[in-house]
Amino acid sequence: MTQPTSPNVADPAVQTFEAALDARAQAMADACTRCGKCVEVCPVTEPGGLSAGDLENPAAVIGGVIDIVRTGHGNDAARKWANACILSGECIKACDYGVNPRFLLYMARVKMARQADPGVQRKNGVDGFRKVAREVMQLSRIQLDDALLERLGQGGKRAESPQNNRPEPPDFVFYTGCNVLKTPHIALLALDIMDTLGITYEVMGGPTHCCGIVQMRAGDVATSGRVAEGTLDKLAHSKSGQVLSWCPSCQVQFAETTLPTIEKTRGAKPFEMTPFTLFIRKNLDRLRPHLRERVPMRIALHRHPGIAGVVEAAQDILRSVPGIEIVDLGQPAVGLQANSIRVLPAYNCRSRN
Repeated sequence: MTQPTSPNVADPAVQTFEAALDARAQAMADACTRCGKCVEVCPVTEPGGLSAGDLENPAAVIGGVIDIVRTGHGNDAARKWANACILSGECIKACDYGVNPRFLLYMARVKMARQADPGVQRKNGVDGFRKVAREVMQLSRIQLDDALLERLGQGGKRAESPQNNRPEPPDFVFYTGCNVLKTPHIALLALDIMDTLGITYEVMGGPTHCCGIVQMRAGDVATSGRVAEGTLDKLAHSKSGQVLSWCPSCQVQFAETTLPTIEKTRGAKPFEMTPFTLFIRKNLDRLRPHLRERVPMRIALHRHPGIAGVVEAAQDILRSVPGIEIVDLGQPAVGLQANSIRVLPAYNCRSRN
């Protein structure tokens, strides 16, 4: 179990989030053998605009990505591939050397974004954050009253919520992220499940607990690091040393980018983060006695395998409900989430038809 660590514990060789992230990216680039297997298995190289000639030399494509990570400049095929990434995770499974190509592609996109004027980077990050915050606030308030907003960690009386007002740390922190607050019935159901399991938890999420992804996508790494570190310090106080996450993009942002970088600057990770679906599957035996009513329903699961094990966990959970039948429509299982495929609109439409 990873225990929370003091924010004052630092690696003297790496003092800032920005420097630590760059050091990780450079080390990952050094570890890559440029074998090209990650390019070969990626489902979006062709939809992303790579030519047949590009795909005949996958080593040159990943080599170009490494060049971007190191210098900010790489070949056209590498730039197209990085911009087309939908976070499928297929590249991670294909690597035999422990390299995370998805992280390299992300760092390449960040490096390209950082070529803009710093003021533009900052403005884009601020504008992106404000847009998310405005959407979350408006859509959640349309659907929920004050009591339910407080239950989800939102609103001015958040500290008075029974789950947040206790003399000792909770078993878990439940991190909603932002987007699920636009469809809050999903997050409320997650809380009902935890109540049924009899565990204690504190709910955090929304714009006041930002993961920093919007700022980093804009190239403003320094601001992203400050925002993320502030959120991590708030999340790091459960008894189990575990944060349960709902949002897939927050899960990847924290698990692959932020937490390993904080480990470099502080000497240890403040907590481990687990997708909520995997948590439910781990506790299925405890939940089965409550799954008594038959639900005669045929379900086609919109599968996104970007986080290892999540699709399989969702299938196991559904099969545990009496009466449910999972129907395979033969649709491709791609990307981290539907939103991640927005970078390839034509491919997104094709994958749904």
